[in-house]
Amino acid sequence: MTVSAVEYRLTPQASLSRARLSAALATFSALAPAVFTVLALYKLDLVPRLYLAAVLGLLSLLAVVRVVFGYKQMLRHLQAFVVNVSDDPDDVVMIQTRRGRFDVPRKAIKRVREIAGMLGGLRVDLEPEWDGEKDDPELVDIPRGGPTFGELRSAFGAIMPIELPKRRSRVARIALGALVVLGIFFLPFFIDDVFGKSKLLGVGLVLVVWVGLRLLVRR
Repeated sequence: MTVSAVEYRLTPQASLSRARLSAALATFSALAPAVFTVLALYKLDLVPRLYLAAVLGLLSLLAVVRVVFGYKQMLRHLQAFVVNVSDDPDDVVMIQTRRGRFDVPRKAIKRVREIAGMLGGLRVDLEPEWDGEKDDPELVDIPRGGPTFGELRSAFGAIMPIELPKRRSRVARIALGALVVLGIFFLPFFIDDVFGKSKLLGVGLVLVVWVGLRLLVRR
């Protein structure tokens, strides 16, 4: 019987914080298209404002319900998540989720990547149908936030090299932050000005902003 080298799980506080942030980002990503559609309809005067106000109220209610539901679901997932890596090179990597326990042979691990950001961690890619079952996961995301994350990272690094995320330069990070701040304060006025000149161009701008936000949230 081998002795476990690393047992990894999130702390209760880390699970709560990550679940809140995940639920908020998922809700924003899902509702952004509807909100920008309402904005476009308002600027085009195609629908009475009373109806638009009712739609906005419904969207607000939907956002609250989605955040609460997503938060509870994510919290249950994070609280049940455990990874156990033995110091025996012939042993398996044990992954415990809400769906059950998976004992993954080391030879089934195809790739390990580090994901940057507040919701980052490690992403472990597995060989297709590594256990002969189609329902077995082919990708496992290990959230950062537990006290033994560094030890877990070293344990996976002993199995295979971990691919590091491409880090933006300092100038690029400062420029991105400045663009976000400028966008928050000035984008609504810019959209209003564009709609005043051309409604068609305004709709196009709203669509471009929506696509950009979707891509930003997915990264």
